[in-house]
Amino acid sequence: MVSKENVKKVFAEIRDVELVDLTRAMIRIPSPNFGEGAVADFLAERMKKLGMDVQMMTVEHPTEAGKSTRQALGWLRGTGGGPTLMFNGHTDVNVMMSGWTVDPHEGKFEDGWVWGLGAQDDKGGLAATLVGIEAIAKASLHLKGDLLYAPVATHKLGGTGTRTLLKKGVRADYCINIEHSANTVGSVIVGSVRVKIRTTTPGLFFRFTDEARGEYLNAIEQQMLCIEAFGPSLKAVPNGSWLTFKRHPELKDFPMIRHDAIHKDHYGRWCDLVFQVRTVPGMTLEGVRADVDQVIRKIKGKHPQFDCEVTIPANGPDDPFFMEPTELPDDHALVKAVADGYRAATDSEPLVGSVERIGNFGDGNVLQAAGIPSLQFGPGNIKNYPEWPAPDERVHVDELRTTARTSAYAALALCG
Repeated sequence: MVSKENVKKVFAEIRDVELVDLTRAMIRIPSPNFGEGAVADFLAERMKKLGMDVQMMTVEHPTEAGKSTRQALGWLRGTGGGPTLMFNGHTDVNVMMSGWTVDPHEGKFEDGWVWGLGAQDDKGGLAATLVGIEAIAKASLHLKGDLLYAPVATHKLGGTGTRTLLKKGVRADYCINIEHSANTVGSVIVGSVRVKIRTTTPGLFFRFTDEARGEYLNAIEQQMLCIEAFGPSLKAVPNGSWLTFKRHPELKDFPMIRHDAIHKDHYGRWCDLVFQVRTVPGMTLEGVRADVDQVIRKIKGKHPQFDCEVTIPANGPDDPFFMEPTELPDDHALVKAVADGYRAATDSEPLVGSVERIGNFGDGNVLQAAGIPSLQFGPGNIKNYPEWPAPDERVHVDELRTTARTSAYAALALCG
């Protein structure tokens, strides 16, 4: 049971000016993927001033030898005997889209909105959760459990920063994955499997024998057969189709595929097709492999010349973009703590489930696959834009305040 008096003390320490100032300060520090060092240094100093135990961690590029960045992790230690709650969000930002009408690195603040690259994805949410942690310390409340603040690097490369901290032994009992969820509680999250199909054809020029032509099926035309068999992009895969799954009530339009890339050299004998499958809870990597294999066998049965090699996940067994789907029940301690925190923060009922995170995954998928129950929660709504990523990214101070209060409440509930 969370003390109402303690909640009142903590909420009193969460001030809009601090939320806005910290968000703007983080926006003003450019942090492209594998260029997050400066913002990591900034956050490390902030955490040290609060008395947190800080670890600066090197993050190596998974495919480019010698390329690295860094991330700062901080622990607000408890008195002992309680669980550890992780706040995980990313400091790398989206690519710069054209069409900005404000300086993307100024951190403009006007009419309650903070504008800038990373404002909602994820610098605003990271600023809000840190202000929430600071509020607990300023209120002189000593939790039993630890609070772990994990502003990770290179999320955009398949959660590389989070995968790195797991490899280095960092663990927690719960995680709030800070993502732009419009302050809805994302407890049901899709997964992702990328599939690569390489078709190959004999090298045949414009002069050929009838026998050689009989063995010929162009590599691109083979991929046309694949696209037809697997179906169109961004439409729900029908029940009873090629994928094996049970429709999830929170994800009625999933599973879903998207054809991402097709490539063939002019004189090359091979052609690559890459598509991704957004999976639902209950689906597994092995299941997707079996389903794809069955489709390929059917194509070969109709077209003996069909020749292909399938790689799942597309980049091999350590593919950073493979994500398992996640689900937590409504009565899970983490879901209840965040939902109750939202009620306390806003005097309104939370939306819980897939809600505004439909179709999106995050580092919480990586953490839950490692045994750390995770959900997604944070400020910002991509539906404010016709497409995403977008120019003129922004986050409202009301959302920041809700995030800070909800996160602090969850910390009191789980670690107090």
